Amino acid sequence: MSQNDPVRTVECTIDEDEELPERSERIKSNLVPRYEGYAESEDGISVRFEGTDETLTAVAQFTANELICCSFAEYELGVSPPYEETVLTVSGPEGTREMFREGFVGRLEEWSA
Repeated sequence: MSQNDPVRTVECTIDEDEELPERSERIKSNLVPRYEGYAESEDGISVRFEGTDETLTAVAQFTANELICCSFAEYELGVSPPYEETVLTVSGPEGTREMFREGFVGRLEEWSA
């Protein structure tokens, strides 16, 4: 399945046994220290991180990895003046918001507590 498929099923194809532990460690070390919060919209979720060059690189790398396992979603990376935050917005078909809230934001919240 690719992002250009007319019907996009909300499904993560990550191998939980092989890939998930490594990805979790990258999230813990690269994103959790920079995490600032999130907001939900009707069809997605926006996750805020601090606005540094290192954060932008880390969020872009995370997004590149997500394109592989969650190709149903649409990703938007926002950096606007005064460059105090980096925002990753993930949207898509019904269920996208819930999946990323539970699987991504839930972990960010848990690990940053």
